[in-house]
Amino acid sequence: MTRPQSPVTIARHIVLHTLIAVMLFGTTGPAKSAEPAPATAHAAPCTGPYKMKPVPAKTLRAIVQSHGQWLEQRHNPAYHRADLCQADLRQAALTGANLERAHLEGARLRQANLYQSTLTQASLAGADLTKAGLEDSNLSGADLRRARLSHANLFRAIGDEAALFDAILIGTQLHESTFERAHFEGADLTSADFTNANLVDSYFYGANLHQAVLSGADLLEADLRRTNLTKATLHRTNLQGALLDGAQLTGARLVEADLEGAYFDEANLTGAGFRDALLRGADLRFTNLQSAGFQRADLEGVNFEGARFIKTNLQSANMRMAILYHAMLDGADFRDARLTHAVMIGARGTGAGFAKADLSDIYAPKVSLQRTQFNEAKLESANLVAADLRGSNFSHASLQQANLQEANLQEASFSGADLTGARLDAADLKRANLQGANLAGAIGLTQAQIDGACLDEQTKLPADLSRPAPCADSKTRKK
Repeated sequence: MTRPQSPVTIARHIVLHTLIAVMLFGTTGPAKSAEPAPATAHAAPCTGPYKMKPVPAKTLRAIVQSHGQWLEQRHNPAYHRADLCQADLRQAALTGANLERAHLEGARLRQANLYQSTLTQASLAGADLTKAGLEDSNLSGADLRRARLSHANLFRAIGDEAALFDAILIGTQLHESTFERAHFEGADLTSADFTNANLVDSYFYGANLHQAVLSGADLLEADLRRTNLTKATLHRTNLQGALLDGAQLTGARLVEADLEGAYFDEANLTGAGFRDALLRGADLRFTNLQSAGFQRADLEGVNFEGARFIKTNLQSANMRMAILYHAMLDGADFRDARLTHAVMIGARGTGAGFAKADLSDIYAPKVSLQRTQFNEAKLESANLVAADLRGSNFSHASLQQANLQEANLQEASFSGADLTGARLDAADLKRANLQGANLAGAIGLTQAQIDGACLDEQTKLPADLSRPAPCADSKTRKK
């Protein structure tokens, strides 16, 4: 039996090893844990027997058969894992082949037939699968980094957790495929077809999806940050909770898409179409929405802080409780939109249109909306304190209990408007058109204010104020 060492002996060994470490490494500190080696730019060197060589059909069948037996009996030296790295397998017939965990790095599989094949956990980094047939194949967990799959057919293919970093899939058919939690970071997916595909929790950071088709696809909580989705088709696509920060969606079509809770911070949505889309609670802060279309879209509670609504179409959209803090609204069209309880602090723009829109209870102090159309709009209990509304049109609008204190209403038109209970303390009404307006219950209105405005016999005033002389016909026509 080995005699146990005494504590003194153990201590001496520790001191000895410490001295050796000092002499060799110049430090007595704890050894630094090994860091993972950085990923190399190219696949591991190929030492396979078929490198750059064509594989005869009979030999290929034997390799596949031996590989299948190896999968079941790895301890048996008679069977071997398939090593076909950089092999020439162009137009190879591999229908139904089981190549799980096979070495196929850099293999040339152009136009190969891999229908219903099993390639789970296979190493295909740098492989050329251009125009290959992979219908109903299983690529789960496969390494396809930098692989070329342009115009390949992956109809109904399964690729959960597959690695497709920097892969090329131009024009690839991925209709009804399943790639949950797959990695497409940096991949070129120009014109790829993901119709009705399952891409839940997948990663596309920095990928190119220009003109890609994602109609009906499920991209629940997918990472699409910094992607190029210009002119992509996402009709009825599920993008709930998806990350689209910094994405380029110029001209993209997202008709009836589900984007509830999605993130678009600083995304470019110029000319994008969101008609009838669902974006409740989405984050569109500082996005560029120029010329985008949100007709009848559900935008309730969306954060549009700092967004650019230049000539954006939001007709009949639901924008209840939306946040438009410091948004730019030049030429935006909000006709028939619902903006009840919306927050528009500091919003600015000229020539916007809110005709027949519902802006009841909006909170818009210090808003600057000159020459804006509010005709027939609902502005009951709206907070427009110190707002700059010069030259705007409020004809036949309802402004009951609205707060217009200190607002600049110069040359604005309130023809036929109802201002019952509206607060007009210190509001500037110079040259404002109040013909036919109901001011009978207005609060804070002074004689000096109405003396500088344009009234007619149909204008209703508070009992304590006198009606000034009607505007001259020439001035009325001019206004």
